[in-house]
Formats: sequence, C-alpha cells, structure tokens
Amino acid sequence: MQAERFAGIILFTRKHREKDMLVKIFTREYGKRMFFLRNIQRPKNPLRAAAFAFVRGHFIGQINASGLSFLNDVQDSHFPRLTTEDISVNAYASYMTGLLDAALEDGELNPILFDLLWQALSQVEAGKDPAVVANIFELQLLPQFGVMPNLKACVFCGQADTALDYSMKYAGFLCQRHFDKDPRRLHWSPRTAYLIQHLSQVDLSRLGSVQLKPANKQALRAAIDELYEEYVGIHLKSRSFIDQLEKMINPLDGNK
Repeated sequence: MQAERFAGIILFTRKHREKDMLVKIFTREYGKRMFFLRNIQRPKNPLRAAAFAFVRGHFIGQINASGLSFLNDVQDSHFPRLTTEDISVNAYASYMTGLLDAALEDGELNPILFDLLWQALSQVEAGKDPAVVANIFELQLLPQFGVMPNLKACVFCGQADTALDYSMKYAGFLCQRHFDKDPRRLHWSPRTAYLIQHLSQVDLSRLGSVQLKPANKQALRAAIDELYEEYVGIHLKSRSFIDQLEKMINPLDGNK
C-alpha cells in the first residue's frame, strides 16, 4: 500500500510488548489513528521522535481503514520540551488531548479541531498560561459534543456590549433587561461572563498575553465546569489530576 504524508499530533503513546509501541496520532487528513511502531527502543530508530506525547509534525506512513496503521518516517517535528518538563503544562496538555480524544470518533475528519489543538499545544509550549489556553480549548470544543450555547450575546435581543449572565433554560446569555426571563440563571459575575464571551471566540493562533487574577481564574473555571457538567458530563482523570495539582500549588485558594 502506498505511503501517505500527513500532519499529525501525538495524543498518547503506549508500550506494546517489550520493544514496540502503539501511538495514537490525530491526523489532519485522516482523523485519529492508532499506529504501530516496531523496535522503538533502538537508539537509532528514526521513529523515536514519534514516541512522545504532544509532538507535532509531519509524518509518512501507511493508513489502514481498520486496525493498526504503520509509521515510516517523521518529518518537521516539534518536540514539546516545556510541556514534557513542566508538570503543570503537561497536565493541561494531557487534559486537552484527552478531551479531544473523547469528543472525536476514530477516523472522523475535523481539520478545524486539528488546527485548534495544534494551536493550543503550540501556545502552552510557548509559555502562555496553560489554564487559560485550556479554557479557550474547552469552550471552542463544545460544538463537537453537540452543544451550541449562545456565548456571544443575549438570546432575546442580541445585546452583546453589556452585563450578561448565562441561562441553562435558554442555552445562552441573557442581558440585564431579560434577567427576569430565568430566575434560575447562573448568576455569573459580569467579569466571568465577559471572559466566557470573549474566550469562546478568540483566535488561538493570535493569542496575546493573558494575565488573570487568581479569583477570576477560579470563577472562570467554575463557570466552564457548570457548562460541561450540564451539557457534556464526562469526567477525565487528567482533569482530576489538575484539580489535585492546583490544591498542592495553591493550598489556600479554596479558603478565599
């Protein structure tokens, strides 16, 4: 079978037998595929660059419609040194790749999500706040779970440049004039609603410096958790690890 060239992101790796490895790659052209790497432990194996999670690059390999695919070569790869060495960055990268893996069926093509994940991993590797990048990724991944909340403006009048709050009942924002439509709205702070509104639309490839106060980050985290609990309902181990890690790094935050 003819070898194909494709762009890919290593989602995770798994040892197979003593010397081999299974590598899951999210490809731009063929969706998610599981690849078999033989004798990956050999020091001079040209495929060793593909033996690490979060590597981004171009690959050459045999794509099979079912079963395992096979990798022949790695080209133009970007090794994620910071993501590999920094436990916090690694945790958020693991969460984003795990969330993508849960949202997308194997073999399902989605170049838009491919580009989103590529940019997210690129930004955390460049030193951007991994929590904020993950928040952006979560918000922009929601449609893949079949969820289309209106995070741009009031669902009744389209007002966007005003204080907003979120309504589960109407699956979108309400402006102050329409708060009475849902007494059980979530009562987000105006700042939190503003962050949700803008982060859900930001272009990750153009993300500048984003610095949020700890209290704002916590409120943003809680708001996105409410959306995911209501609409998605998945609980990843990588997310639980982030929660534990945050408690270790900032043990007093929960008491503020």
